[in-house]
Amino acid sequence: MNKKIALLIFFLSIGFASIAQKNINNYKYVIIPLKYDFLNEKNQYRLNTLTRYLFKEKGFVAFFEEEQFPEELNKDRCKALFADVEKGKGGLFSTKVDIVLKDCFGKEVYRTETGSSREKDFKNAYSEAIKNAFSSIENMDYEYQPLETTKVEEESEEVIESAVDIDEVEAKEEVVTSVEVVEEQTDNTTLYAQEKSYGYQVVDATPKVVMLLLKTSAADVFIVKDKNAIVYKEDGFWYYSENNGELKEPKTLDIKF
Repeated sequence: MNKKIALLIFFLSIGFASIAQKNINNYKYVIIPLKYDFLNEKNQYRLNTLTRYLFKEKGFVAFFEEEQFPEELNKDRCKALFADVEKGKGGLFSTKVDIVLKDCFGKEVYRTETGSSREKDFKNAYSEAIKNAFSSIENMDYEYQPLETTKVEEESEEVIESAVDIDEVEAKEEVVTSVEVVEEQTDNTTLYAQEKSYGYQVVDATPKVVMLLLKTSAADVFIVKDKNAIVYKEDGFWYYSENNGELKEPKTLDIKF
C-alpha cells in the first residue's frame, strides 16, 4: 500500500478527518450551537437561527448541536465544521462579530472578516453584524467535494483486521481497557513501546499491554487500535487524543520508543 493511501486511511478510518480536510469544500455539514458565549440565552435575538439559515442558503447542511444528525454524521463528527460567533472589540457606537469555523479537533479552519453594525438596537445590530461577517463566506465559491472514501474505508477494515491477527497471544481484553489505563496515568507513569510489524505494542512496567499503535505514513502519528484516538508527537512531547463525537483534552504520555 503506498504512503498516500495509508495516510488517507488513517485520516478517514477513525474520524480525524480534520487533519486532511483543509478545504472548506470538503465539508458537507455545519453544526451551530444553541447559545453564543457573549449572550445570556439560547438563540437570543434568534441569532443562532439566523446563522443556520445563512449556512443553509450557502449550500451547507446545517444543524443545531442538539438536533438529530444523519447516521454518517453520528458515526463521524469530523465530517462537520463547528460554527461559532465571537463578539469583537467594538467602539462605543458599533457592534462587531466574527464567524469562526473549527474542525472536530477544535482547530480553527476559517475565520471571516469582522462584521460590524452601527444599529443601536441589540437585535438589529447583532443580526446586521452577523450578515456582514457572513459575506466573507457568501463570496466563496463553495461546492461540496467529498473525499474519495469508499475504497479507502474498505482497505482500512483490512488493515484493522490484519492487526488483530498479529500476535494473537496479546490478549484482546487488555486492548479493550486501553483508554481507562491512559486516563488513570499520571505524569510519572512511563510506558514502553515495543516494535511490531504493524507498529508498536505499548506496555507499562508490569508489563501490561496498554494499547496497540498502528503505523501511518504521517511522521510520529499512530492510530490507537479499536479507539477513535491517535497518539502523536508535537514539540518533543507525545500526546493521546480521542474524539468520540466530543473532543477530549489531549493527554500527555511518557512513552519510551
